[in-house]
Amino acid sequence: MTHDAPNDPPGPADPPPEPGTERHELWFTRRGDQVCGPYPRRSIGRFLILGRLRPDDEVSLDRETWWRIDQRPHLIPEELQNAHTPEGRERLEQARLREDERRRERRHDDPPPEIGERRKGDRRCPESPETISHRQQWAEILDRTPPPWRRWVRGPRPWIAGGLVIALALAVMIGFGITFERDTGPDCDASPAPGVNWNYCDKAGADLRGTDLSGASMHNTRLPGARLHGARLTHADLRFADLTLAGLEGIDLAGANLTGADLIRARLVDTNLENANLAHANLTGADLSGVRLDGARLGRSIWTDGRICARDSIGTCD
Repeated sequence: MTHDAPNDPPGPADPPPEPGTERHELWFTRRGDQVCGPYPRRSIGRFLILGRLRPDDEVSLDRETWWRIDQRPHLIPEELQNAHTPEGRERLEQARLREDERRRERRHDDPPPEIGERRKGDRRCPESPETISHRQQWAEILDRTPPPWRRWVRGPRPWIAGGLVIALALAVMIGFGITFERDTGPDCDASPAPGVNWNYCDKAGADLRGTDLSGASMHNTRLPGARLHGARLTHADLRFADLTLAGLEGIDLAGANLTGADLIRARLVDTNLENANLAHANLTGADLSGVRLDGARLGRSIWTDGRICARDSIGTCD
């Protein structure tokens, strides 16, 4: 049952969020009849700073119960809370300039034609829900609870262990004359071959049909609109790669690492993704006809219809 309470303050039955739980909240916004979202809390704050949302706009976690933004004080950034003072106004102006600068840095002055198609359409909502949702998955990766061993390294014991490690390393270098091979880093001009290092390279629209890229390192590589029909990418590192609108028909991605990869509207017809890691990947609108997903990890990935898979999803989006 829909329960709109835009003008009622939160009562005893509506307690504030538990500390830490609001970090990954996804909020819908409403102004009049237009509903947008969901957006993470950090984006709500950014929209308020930039003036795209107003304190009297409404927010909801489930599109049933709605509140005015000024009734959810934890959503309002500190820069706005103190905007009535001269120092607060100066901080707010600096925050607006900072957010505008970040958006300019993310713009591409000369995008490929296939990417331009994504920028068409209704721009009244602050941002694309798919983009915000995908960014939220990245935030979860970066915000994971530190492992218990972090506490150990804060005491005096690391100094002892560090000294032993250094002494052992020096003994090995002196005794055996070991030379350390330097990593040559990515070579964006290298021809496609097994194990090639294309990390952070721009390969938008590249014709890589039928190539053997098994074991290739393509971490954060841009491949929007690339043609990879029939290519071999077994055990390739494609973490956070941009494969938007890419042609991936019939390729072998068995065992590949596609964590956080952007596969929006990619064509994955008859593709082999057995035992691949697709955690936090964005598959919105992708064509998965005939795809093989046996053993593929899909935890927290965004499925073709926009829903988020369960954390322990294997082979299917549960």
